[in-house]
Amino acid sequence: MTDTTRNYDRILGNWFTGVDGDPDGYTEGCESVASWESDPERREQFAAFKDELAAHIRDSSDQPVGQRETQWLNDEWLRNLWYDLFGPEPAPDDPYPVPAEDWGHPRETPYIEYAVGHEADSTEAERAWLAQRGLTHADIQRGYSWRQQPPPDYADRLARLTAEGRRTSYDGEV
Repeated sequence: MTDTTRNYDRILGNWFTGVDGDPDGYTEGCESVASWESDPERREQFAAFKDELAAHIRDSSDQPVGQRETQWLNDEWLRNLWYDLFGPEPAPDDPYPVPAEDWGHPRETPYIEYAVGHEADSTEAERAWLAQRGLTHADIQRGYSWRQQPPPDYADRLARLTAEGRRTSYDGEV
């Protein structure tokens, strides 16, 4: 996959891009997944978004919004989004899945950072989100949001995917 679709851009842009500026929108989007998947008017669009997100994780084909960010950090952000939306099972064919035991301790995601607070103040949606991932408030240990360094084969993999036409390269991607 190389280009993003209008559907993907719309869902990503309306709910998840700019999380630092609108954490409530991101949180609401994460907590809306079950209703989107069961809504007959949204089900197909959201399923297509999920499939495309998985393809972009697999192919490193969704370039970062800011070209100063490396492709690796963008791929890691997409893995965080996948977890926040769909849980600890990695996206299909993810070449560098996050170990399941890392999620929530020490791996943080935007949902964990912005929505998971103290247990006494937690919402029903927050408790449900944690339970769906096998976590409790006590399990959360603040840590890092991504693996800082890509695997040794990452640059070669990007070059191969680019040569295969599955992604478009850009200056400074690694």
